[in-house]
Amino acid sequence: MNHRFATAATAIALVITLAACSGSAASSAPLPSAPAAPSAPSASPSTATAGAAITVKDFTLDPTDVRVQGAVSLAVTNAGPTVHNVAIRDAAGAVVGTTKDLKTGESETITPALAAGTYTLFCSLAGHESLGIKGTLTVE
Repeated sequence: MNHRFATAATAIALVITLAACSGSAASSAPLPSAPAAPSAPSASPSTATAGAAITVKDFTLDPTDVRVQGAVSLAVTNAGPTVHNVAIRDAAGAVVGTTKDLKTGESETITPALAAGTYTLFCSLAGHESLGIKGTLTVE
């Protein structure tokens, strides 16, 4: 009789433990979820007709590949602790647009007149492009 009682008690304890771990439909408290993975710079292009938002931070652009249709409008925000800018270079190597040097939290929107084509986005401060602040702008 003790063996049956012990087995029954163990089964009841297991059911209570499983119920506590899985939650119940009557509970209004949300179940905890796994923390989100840290975001990395976007590998996919950002496409916009009215413009695109770009975040520059040590030492990346997010997104790295930007596509715009028609008139170019880039809203650039510095989310890093270091001063940065975002410049646009054409295929010939000429800088055809740039923001001012932005401190942490500052933003600027630039609207250079660009023909359809592919351009390089980069930070023009010494060494910043080689440290990773670069991307591609495609104007369609």
